[in-house]
Amino acid sequence: MARFWRYAALVGAFLLGLSATWLLGADPVARQKDASDQAKAAPAVDLFAAMEQKLVDVKVIAKDSTECNIVIRNKSDKPLSIRMPETFAGVPVLPQFAGGLGGDVYGGRGGRGGYGGGYGGGYGGGAQGFGGGFGGYGGYGGGYGGYGGGFLSVPPEKVVQVKAPIVCLDHGKPDPNPRIPYELKPIESYAKTPEVNVVLKMLAEGKINQRVAQIAAWHFQNGKSFDELARMEIRTAIGMRRPYFSPAELQAALQVVAEANRIVMNSQRQTPGSVSPGELEASRQ
Repeated sequence: MARFWRYAALVGAFLLGLSATWLLGADPVARQKDASDQAKAAPAVDLFAAMEQKLVDVKVIAKDSTECNIVIRNKSDKPLSIRMPETFAGVPVLPQFAGGLGGDVYGGRGGRGGYGGGYGGGYGGGAQGFGGGFGGYGGYGGGYGGYGGGFLSVPPEKVVQVKAPIVCLDHGKPDPNPRIPYELKPIESYAKTPEVNVVLKMLAEGKINQRVAQIAAWHFQNGKSFDELARMEIRTAIGMRRPYFSPAELQAALQVVAEANRIVMNSQRQTPGSVSPGELEASRQ
């Protein structure tokens, strides 16, 4: 008799699980396909345009001086396909009345003025602004939607969190941290030179590491020479000082700077139609 009741209990549990699966439609393949179809049907919109249209709320949380989290909430009742910007700036919302370089880094302060080309020159305040990008960096989705081909799928009234590598853009000010409120801005509104944008793209695409990108960013954005950057030091836990950047990192950054200069120069070059035949022939040699 006891064996009969154990058998009956097992059969009942099986049938209960089967009915629950049927009721919930718990077919993971089908759910994934439905989510994919829903994402394809979602209207595509640039992230900054979605912010202006108040379709989304965006919060920027700096984890530290190397990485940030961006939290996107879909305020609408429809799914959105967000076209993520290749690069962006994180701008301090409120002035932070603190001095120093931030962390235990020792180095001189410096800066250079605006550079034209449509690029701005910082927002002031005490905390460092930062720049980052989304191309090729992992960790997208945050449990909802997905990231691919430059688009982020955000279900209606849901929140998606993405992370991105960053570099500081205001040498001599405190490092970004979670306690400082930031807002997301187009990089053109904060970077002082177009080369900064090129460096951020390289970082986001994984072509260079964060430390090499930081050297190049401080060079272009704040006018720091490589001699100054080589003299920067960091204090260790036992009170000793050592170079902040290694010779290998500085050498790699020199190559990045040269490549960024080349890319910007080529982008600003005159079109073939406005160049004389002699100049065009000389450029090909």
